[in-house]
Amino acid sequence: MIIDEKIIECELEYTKCFSEFCEKENIVRFRDDQLKDMYYHNYTFITKPISEIELKDIIQDEISLRLSEESNFCNFLLNSDVSDSLLGSLKYKPEISTSGYYSFDISQFSRLNALSDCLVKKVNNQEMLDDVLFCDLQHDEKNLGKNFCTRRCYRRGKVYVSDRGVNSYVCYYNGEIIGNCDLFMYKGVAKIEDFAVNPIHQRKGYGTTILKFLIDIAIKENCHTIYLVTDEDGTAKEMYEKIGFNKIGERIDLFFEL
Repeated sequence: MIIDEKIIECELEYTKCFSEFCEKENIVRFRDDQLKDMYYHNYTFITKPISEIELKDIIQDEISLRLSEESNFCNFLLNSDVSDSLLGSLKYKPEISTSGYYSFDISQFSRLNALSDCLVKKVNNQEMLDDVLFCDLQHDEKNLGKNFCTRRCYRRGKVYVSDRGVNSYVCYYNGEIIGNCDLFMYKGVAKIEDFAVNPIHQRKGYGTTILKFLIDIAIKENCHTIYLVTDEDGTAKEMYEKIGFNKIGERIDLFFEL
């Protein structure tokens, strides 16, 4: 599947809201000095399919750069396959994961069922950032740790309350924090990101309620494409497909621990 260039452009512009960037031939390199251990604020994006020789050279050069920066990881994102022979020839062996691009079928919007008593609010102050952190801890503390979740939340929170274009939303039900999600819109394309419902509230309709709220915003802003990226090995994609998202492509992530 060939990914729409407008989606790729939206992906890159989204990361630019959090990270400094350097564009070179075939790559865009991102760095976030405020959160150096955030894999998806510090990575190298391969912008187009290239030969194995070129790809190997890029991987080796970027790993050398990361070592000179005294980083303990190097992360690559690319929208093309990587051969086993290339991976086998590298000094460092990567952890490989596959993510799917899923685009929402806008004709299905009227079929989305939202819970009427939920309140979805845009994050615009410190108190609401604390609510985002609560969601993050419910969802990620076990795997990522409280310290990282806290630093990540307040780093990203600086962007949420700015005019950079990434907005975060929190869902409440009877005053209880249910979940959260981000929305970024760029040139008619809307990206849904960091969608999470607290584990004790999953499979009760809250997730669809949150997504419908954000999709409605995107439609009213005349976005012709609304998409998200999700782990192909995860279970969330089944819910996305059920409510009207269709797979339009794949991304390969190569994560090197140095």
